[in-house]
Amino acid sequence: MNFEDILRKVKNYEYVDLKIYDVDGTLRHVTLPSKTINESIFSKGVGFDASNFGYAHTAFSDMVAVPDPSLSFEEPFSDADTISFVCDVFLPDRSAPFKWYPRNVLRKALSYVQELGVATKMFVGPEMEFNIFEAVNHEVSPRTVHFDVESREISWPTSTEPAIKADGGYHRTPPFDSMFDVRNDMVSILTEFGMNVKYHHHEVGSSQFEIEFNLSNVLEAADWIPLMKYVVRNVANDNGYVVNFLPKPIQGYAGNGMHVHQFLVNGTRNIFDDPEGLYSLSSVALSYIAGILKHAPALLAITNPSTNSYRRLIPGFEAPTKPIFALGNRNAAIRIPAYVSDKKMRRIEFRPPDATSNSHFTMAAMLLAGVDGIKKGWDPTKEGFGPYEGDKIPEEVRDLPASLSEALDALEKDRDFLNPAFPKELIDMWIDKKRKEIHLVSSIPNPVEYDLYFKI
Repeated sequence: MNFEDILRKVKNYEYVDLKIYDVDGTLRHVTLPSKTINESIFSKGVGFDASNFGYAHTAFSDMVAVPDPSLSFEEPFSDADTISFVCDVFLPDRSAPFKWYPRNVLRKALSYVQELGVATKMFVGPEMEFNIFEAVNHEVSPRTVHFDVESREISWPTSTEPAIKADGGYHRTPPFDSMFDVRNDMVSILTEFGMNVKYHHHEVGSSQFEIEFNLSNVLEAADWIPLMKYVVRNVANDNGYVVNFLPKPIQGYAGNGMHVHQFLVNGTRNIFDDPEGLYSLSSVALSYIAGILKHAPALLAITNPSTNSYRRLIPGFEAPTKPIFALGNRNAAIRIPAYVSDKKMRRIEFRPPDATSNSHFTMAAMLLAGVDGIKKGWDPTKEGFGPYEGDKIPEEVRDLPASLSEALDALEKDRDFLNPAFPKELIDMWIDKKRKEIHLVSSIPNPVEYDLYFKI
């Protein structure tokens, strides 16, 4: 589409909304009257203060957001006729892409892999788990530290039927699946946007749901995840509900992950497929697995970047806490989907990530970790990563990090695999930012401490 066609399309709307990813991968936006839109907006962009997006020091914070005509949609959550564009970000003089911007980090990772000759494309299929609640209230102040959740599906003492027990929700039907119609509304908008939705369903936990994407180009899928969160939250809000993507919002109930199915393609060939290989996986795929698992402790600082992430990743609760691979082990960080019969779709599933992560950073980091394993010819079995089927795992197999602090310690020791796409200063900033979050959380008294220590 040329500029004339774009401008002609824009003039059919009252407003143009520009959406930009911040350093956490969350959407921000700025809105322009369509009458002011001209060709320069699509070539020179709109300036903004990147320091408020978490990217840069205030001394060099000015950046330019340039709308991407290939990723636009009619805005469903505005009373006025509005068209939205996802933006790329460039340096102020437009001389080069801003290296810290999530889309640019992922593009650079993919270019690096293409230059190596390993693969031309990465395909991923994220599984997005989340909760829909009637209400969530929380407060942190000298007077009180608390949160409370209201859900019609959870059997609180005051709730009424139909309710679902803590682990009894998987694929339940209405009336127990209370959000069937709400999710239909969500998916209708997502598919109108062009998102490749596979299906949606009730998950294991009460008030827990999943929307899963079909396998798609990694650049496309990474853009979809923040947009999916945007749509899901707005549809819920319009219906009087609130959506939660926290990995572990409620003690004793299932946590929310963002499992990522993935494989690499070279030309038109899925290079993970080999009918004669272990689990029908090629030696390239096995080395990719070894790369992810060897770098997994550091990788979790990107894919599981919140203190809450590690409330979900607890050994003994069927969580992916072991750097191993298998067909059926519920503790394995990498699962091999046994139901895949189409060799074009032969793939692995990395299970630890969650939706507090920046989707572009997560995809880039996984790709770089796996490709490092391919470059070095690592064998996951020789490295001690399995396969370990069932629930029996040798004692010498260590757990993945049990806290964000441990993951950051690992990243500080093992970060070179990220160098092809992540600027050193970005990783430094990320570690410092996350250390400050840990300090904040750990400095606040916890109600459990009253249970443990108040009477001592």
